[in-house]
Amino acid sequence: MFLYYILIAPIEMIVEWVFYFFVKINVWGVFAAVIGVSVVINFLALPLYNIADALQDKERRASRKLEPRLKRIKKAFKGDEQFMMVSTYYPQNGYHPLYVLRSSLSILIEIPFFIAAYHFLSNCSLLLGESFWIFKDLGNPDKIFSFKMFDFALTINILPIIMTLINVVSAAIYTRGGTVKEKIQIYVLALIFLVLLYNSPSGLVIYWILNNLFSLFKNIIQ
Repeated sequence: MFLYYILIAPIEMIVEWVFYFFVKINVWGVFAAVIGVSVVINFLALPLYNIADALQDKERRASRKLEPRLKRIKKAFKGDEQFMMVSTYYPQNGYHPLYVLRSSLSILIEIPFFIAAYHFLSNCSLLLGESFWIFKDLGNPDKIFSFKMFDFALTINILPIIMTLINVVSAAIYTRGGTVKEKIQIYVLALIFLVLLYNSPSGLVIYWILNNLFSLFKNIIQ
């Protein structure tokens, strides 16, 4: 609860303020408010993401530099000897095993922004009944495709699938030249977001799609 009030509540206040600001402008309605929140939040978080990207790039370069000798050590030594050799090798090269956490900084930064937007947009009554294009209710899952066979009904929400595809493309660009572990981490995260947001309100998923597009263009430019 303490972390919520310190990290997430201030971001949620910004999300709420920006959302209602665009609603009052009354251009494109509630959908414009969702776009406005995405744009403002992404630009506010951009300096943090730039710092994280710089540290992650530093981590990648350091890992690539140490990897050949590290493989030889692990191949030649086992058990305590291997541990002692690796423990000596890292400080000699100005590296600490905890530096690997730098590769997760973008994810850690993303979490409070995601929780703040999720909490606000999931409970935003203004989304209910609002439509955009083929999406009839931004306050509920899109349910674009519905199938019924005998007594079995299947509903497919297309927005979370689009969100995941964009996320995967962005991840492929972002992790180009990265380690296998880093790539797996990013792809697993994309699947987690698919599960978390699959039955979420369309407005929330559209917000996250816009965030993923922002991230995709940022990665292409970089």
